[in-house]
Amino acid sequence: MTNELMYITLKNDIMRKIYEGIYKDGETIPSERILTDNYKMSRATVRKALELLEKDGIIHRKLGKGTVVSLSKQSYNGSLNIIALVAPAQRRFFATFIGYFQKIADKHNSLVVFVQQSENEPIKDTLFKLLLNNIHNVVIWLDYETISSQYIQRLRGLGMNIVFFDITVRSPYADCVCLDNRDAITSLYQYVAGKNEKGIAYITRENTNPSSYMERETVFQKLSPVGIVWSFPWDYKNYIVNKTDKFAFDYFYRTHKPSSVICSDGELGTALKKSLIQNNIKDVLLVSLDDFEECEELGITAYKQPYDLFAEKIFYCLMEQNFNYLSWKAEVYSVKGQLIIRD
Repeated sequence: MTNELMYITLKNDIMRKIYEGIYKDGETIPSERILTDNYKMSRATVRKALELLEKDGIIHRKLGKGTVVSLSKQSYNGSLNIIALVAPAQRRFFATFIGYFQKIADKHNSLVVFVQQSENEPIKDTLFKLLLNNIHNVVIWLDYETISSQYIQRLRGLGMNIVFFDITVRSPYADCVCLDNRDAITSLYQYVAGKNEKGIAYITRENTNPSSYMERETVFQKLSPVGIVWSFPWDYKNYIVNKTDKFAFDYFYRTHKPSSVICSDGELGTALKKSLIQNNIKDVLLVSLDDFEECEELGITAYKQPYDLFAEKIFYCLMEQNFNYLSWKAEVYSVKGQLIIRD
């Protein structure tokens, strides 16, 4: 192994130990002598690795204490040459967003790389690999995945600029860009309430880990405290709704039979609408968030997500993190969409 590869290997290993919390922020790492002995490297190689880490603001030498982990709270002062879009899979929702984001990136000569999250690898590991490969700008769509805030904090301190897409939870280490879920659910609710105030139900996925889904459900419950909320069985691996016909027929027609149904997303809305049609259920008004192509054919009133505005806002957030790093502060940006009425 060449000397250059040796100090890069050491640098990356120290970063990994910081990322995993073995070397904590504000605490000292082993001395040059100990690192030299442990890694069987020359003192010059160890010193070179530490100099690179210090240059990146990850560590600093403190008189009388040694080398201290010092993770920056600011954003990373870099460029927008490469932006990674990270997601569990290229679902319809995220794939549509990618198309719009690519157009914005092209205008600024930025290369966009889509990284599909492996089922066998935690997303925290995927993000760290990107960092080791000098990719400092990421847009993350978690869908049903989760990542601990401590890893987001460490990624931020190790030099990664982060924007979460479709996440509503505020973080001091990353911007979040999401739909204005309050406006979306309120618009859909007001539409169906204008048709018939009685028997309005809300249907969401079985697993509402994504904060956007939780927020939508909360908005509905505030608008309709006695309204029914159903969680629909959801196959996350295959990204499909399960037993659609049985759910629609047994619950809608035989048991509760609400006059109106608000669906939390387009995949769910189109699947249930098709099931209602197949079961000849004509007296249930179904509306949905997401205006997919089938919505017009199926006659679904839908709340259209503003993918173009999402893309613009996310790119703006990355620009702020890169170029205004001294004054940047993390924010949550809620973007309004549009109600598409199909009577």
